[in-house]
Amino acid sequence: MSFKSAFSFSNTSAVQHHLAKHQKILKIILSVSPAQIQPHIKDCVINHNKLLIYVSSAAWASQLRFFHSQIKEAVNSQSNEKIEQIRIRILSPPPYEKIKKVKKLIPSTENIDLLRNNATSTTEGKLKSALLKLSHTLQQHNQ
Repeated sequence: MSFKSAFSFSNTSAVQHHLAKHQKILKIILSVSPAQIQPHIKDCVINHNKLLIYVSSAAWASQLRFFHSQIKEAVNSQSNEKIEQIRIRILSPPPYEKIKKVKKLIPSTENIDLLRNNATSTTEGKLKSALLKLSHTLQQHNQ
């Protein structure tokens, strides 16, 4: 097994040229794609006259397949590439992130007592029973 010398990676102009070419191809793809699909196109790769387009989900991949010929024609006409085949791939979703527990804001004991006192001073009805039930529930969560 042979390793490349660190000096072989020092040619930053070649890397910058490759990066500029990559960005140009991605801009061409985005310009041909409909506006609703554009945010879901994540990246592209050209390898041996094959263009791989990476999207965020299967739904957007199926939508982008309708524009296969327009993308191929635009890339070939606006760049020096000779794309023969386009493949659309789905990026794996980001790792699952645990949802942070939301801290519940419970009114103070004074406010709960005020709510209960207002409920007892109102006349019989749905409002009175609802306010009493609410004050009871808040009192339980406050302990």
